[in-house]
Amino acid sequence: MTFSQKVKTEILRSVRNAGDCCARSFLIAVLKSAGSLTIGSGGYAFSVESDNVDFLTLIGILAQERLQVKWKISTYNMSAKGTAVYSCKFDASLGEKLGITVRDGDGALVFADVKSLIPTRACCLRAFFQGLFVAAGSVVIPPNGEELADRVKYHLELRFTDNEFASAVAQAYTAAKFRFASRKSQTVLYLKGGELIADFLVYVNATSAKFVLEDVLIMRSIRNNANRQSNCTVANIDKAVAAAARQLQAISELRRKGLFDALPDNLKEIALAREANPEATLEEIADVLHISKSGASHRFAKLEELASK
Repeated sequence: MTFSQKVKTEILRSVRNAGDCCARSFLIAVLKSAGSLTIGSGGYAFSVESDNVDFLTLIGILAQERLQVKWKISTYNMSAKGTAVYSCKFDASLGEKLGITVRDGDGALVFADVKSLIPTRACCLRAFFQGLFVAAGSVVIPPNGEELADRVKYHLELRFTDNEFASAVAQAYTAAKFRFASRKSQTVLYLKGGELIADFLVYVNATSAKFVLEDVLIMRSIRNNANRQSNCTVANIDKAVAAAARQLQAISELRRKGLFDALPDNLKEIALAREANPEATLEEIADVLHISKSGASHRFAKLEELASK
């Protein structure tokens, strides 16, 4: 089971016992984002297609128990991956009972304004986004927190065929700004970054999935800190080696010019200590001479100054 499937399974568990108003909001989101209105010999009908039978069964039960609408699941076809795709068909009255469709002045069935479908109550808006994600969403996270150019990145998206509805959805989610993208005939709302995705998972009551994501983020943070510490250590070593080489060069230059024996005792002392310990750090040289690190640095700076004259 993919991470995205786990999130959807967790959401479906939380929706089963939703109140009537939240169940309605969940169904509105599902039908508006993934449903189709068709006409056949028996008149109009709504249908939702999915390879997830548990999802279709749940929306069927909600429609029947909360709105007294009949439903039926049948095998639709096979997907490109060879898995069965199912269709759940509802009586056309479901659209009117949910406010998705309305009758115009001539009695014709038309779709309602998309803004009127966005719930205003906080609990219903949460259920609405749960329905959107289960019906038209997906989320992926990189394995073990790795986020490299050639691997999976943190990405959550909701897909819509109705651009106006997508815009209304984006405005309704105020916790973060969804980004927009176009993909063939679809408008895609998406979030990037582990923290933003974790916040969304909490919002739709997928807390177990959120903990999985947080574990990945923690592993990533630990790895990044270790890399930074390693890089810092390497940089400090390189800096110490370069400084030692520069100091030895200065001492050699002073000897070549015949100035070494005339050096003050404190400079001669540290020069001899460096020659005896060519790979020692500044701190180690200071410890050998029982002086401060800043004192050792000052003496070496003086040696380099004299050598450059």
